[in-house]
Amino acid sequence: MTVSREIIQIVEIDIERCSLTYASAPCTAVLGTSGVRKCYNTFFSCQDTPNFDSEVETLRFAQNIDGLPFAERIYPAMSGPVSTNPTRLNLGGVNVRSGALGKRARVTVNFQDFADSDIWFDRYQSERVDGTAQTDEGGYEPGDRGTFFAKLRCRFPYYVGRPLRVLEGQVGDALSSMRTRNYVITEWKGPNAAGQVQITAKDVLDLADNVKAQAPFPSTGKLTEDIDDSSLAVFDLDPAGVGTDYTGGRASIGSEVVSYTIATDTVTLTGRALDGSDASTHSADDLFQEAYRVEDETISATVFDLFTVFAEIDSAFITIADWQDEEERWLQGFTLTNTVTKPTGVNLLAGEISTLGVMFWWDEVNQQIRMRANRPLDVGETAPDLSDSDTFIEDTIQNEDLHKERLSRVLYWTGQLDVTSSATDGNNFARVQVVIDADAESEDEYNQTQIYEVFQRWLGVGDDSVASAVATRLLNRYRDTPRQITFTYDAKDAASVVLGSPVTITSRVFTDDTGNALPSQMQITSIEEISPDNRLRATAQTYQFAGRYGFITENSRSNYAASTDDEKTKGTYIVDEGTLVFASDGSSPYLMY
Repeated sequence: MTVSREIIQIVEIDIERCSLTYASAPCTAVLGTSGVRKCYNTFFSCQDTPNFDSEVETLRFAQNIDGLPFAERIYPAMSGPVSTNPTRLNLGGVNVRSGALGKRARVTVNFQDFADSDIWFDRYQSERVDGTAQTDEGGYEPGDRGTFFAKLRCRFPYYVGRPLRVLEGQVGDALSSMRTRNYVITEWKGPNAAGQVQITAKDVLDLADNVKAQAPFPSTGKLTEDIDDSSLAVFDLDPAGVGTDYTGGRASIGSEVVSYTIATDTVTLTGRALDGSDASTHSADDLFQEAYRVEDETISATVFDLFTVFAEIDSAFITIADWQDEEERWLQGFTLTNTVTKPTGVNLLAGEISTLGVMFWWDEVNQQIRMRANRPLDVGETAPDLSDSDTFIEDTIQNEDLHKERLSRVLYWTGQLDVTSSATDGNNFARVQVVIDADAESEDEYNQTQIYEVFQRWLGVGDDSVASAVATRLLNRYRDTPRQITFTYDAKDAASVVLGSPVTITSRVFTDDTGNALPSQMQITSIEEISPDNRLRATAQTYQFAGRYGFITENSRSNYAASTDDEKTKGTYIVDEGTLVFASDGSSPYLMY
C-alpha cells in the first residue's frame, strides 16, 4: 500500500551574526560603558564593529503543519504557500516589452507575526530574564515584549540582498534532499497592525539591476587645476587619498575621453580626445570619472566581469567553463571593444551584449547563471519529447501567435562614433547592416514590414561580419510568426522541462494541413510552481531556424546520396549550384551558422 505524505515548503533566510561572545576577547565591548545592554550578535546591535566576526545563521519558516522537525528549529509562521512569478526569458531580445535579459523571477512569502521568547535567537536570553544582560533595568521576560518579526526587523535592518531559499518536499524528507530554489531579498513589508509580514525576493540577477549595480563605479576625484585642450597634463586629484579608487587606463572629463596613469593622487594624461570625443578645456573641480574599458575581449569574460565585479554576484554562481564552451562553439570571432564613460546599469550593459545573440538567465534550482547562444540544436543535442499523451495535464495547454515578435528586416547598427554621446541613435553610429526577407514582406506572405533595430556599441569601430551574422540569425529565427504555448505538467517530468532548453512539442494544437499532430521544436521561456502538490506551469516559444544547418565534417565522409540519414543531420554537403537541390532526394541546401 502506498502511503501519501503531506507536501511541505520551508523558507530559509540567511542573516549575518557575530560568532564572538559579548565582552570576551577579541570583543572589547563593556556592559554599561559600550552600551546599556548586551548586543544581539547582529551588526546593527554590535558595540565593537571593528571586531565583528561575521558568520551565516539560517532562519527557517514553514506553515503550521504536523511533522515539522524540531531539531531544525523551524518557525511555523508562514500564513500560506509561497507565491511565485517566474523568470521569463526574452529570446533574441526581440520582445520590446521586456528587458533584453528578460524578467526576473520573484517569490513572495507571507507570515503571521507571533510572540517569541527569543530562546532560539538571543544568545543572552537567560541573562535578559535575570537582569545581568542590561544595566538600565532589571530582568524581564522577552516573550512579553514585542513580536518576532518586529524585533528581527530592528535587529537586522540590512536584509536587502541577503539569500532566501524555498525548499520543497514532503514531510519527513531531509532538508538536504528537498528541491531548492534560490533568491535574494528585495523587500520587507510589516508587521502591520494585524501582524502580517510580507517578504519579497528575486533571483540572483536582481543584483545586476540598474539602480543597484553600475559600471564603471562612480568616481569622486576632482581636478585641482585647469587643463588646456591639448597638453598631456600632470595634475593631482582632490580629495587627498582618492587616487586609490583609480586603476589607470581611460577616463572622462566632461565629454572628453582621455587615457592616463596614476601614482598616489597624481594623474598623468597619456592620450586626449579618444573614442570619437573632442578635446576641450577643463576647469578645477571638474570630475575625473574613470571609464569602463573593454578591448578585444570575449563575451563570456566581459559579462562575467560585469556580474562579479560590479554587481558583486558570487562567482560560485557562474560556471565560466560552460560559458566558454558555448562561446567557442557558437560565438567564434565575437570580440568586444567598448568604452563606457559614465556609470551605467549592469543590467542595461549585459542586455546590450545579449543582442549579439546570447542569453543569460538564473537557473534557480541548480544555482547557476546560464548562458546560451541563439542557435540551432548542436550535433548530438536532443530536444526532449513532450506530448498531450505523456506530459501535459489534460485541457491545460494554451496556444497563441506572437505577432509583434515576427521580423521581416533587421537593422543592426555598429561603430559608435562618439562614446560620450547617444548609444541608441543611428546618427551616432558609422555602419548599419540591413537584412531583409523580401518574400516575408510580399503580398503572397505577410504583406507587411516588421523592423527590429539594434544599436550595438560593443563592436568597437564596427564589425560588418559579426553584425551580418547576428542579424541573419535573428531573421532566420523570427521571419515567421513565433508561436507560444503554456501548459501544466507534473513534477515527474521536471527533468525534461528545463528553462532555456529546446523541447519537441507534439500536441493537437499544432497540426499539419491534414490535421495530423505536427512535432514542433520550441524553447522553454518560463517555469513556475502553481501549487504545492507538484504541479508546474511552463511557457515555450517557437524554436525554428529556417533551413537545414550543417557542420564541417571529416574528409572521408561519403557523398550525400551514399550517406545515412543520421550522417546527413550531422554534416555539410555541397549542393549543385544550378539546381540548388540534392538530386537523390530533392532536399534544399545546407546553411552555415
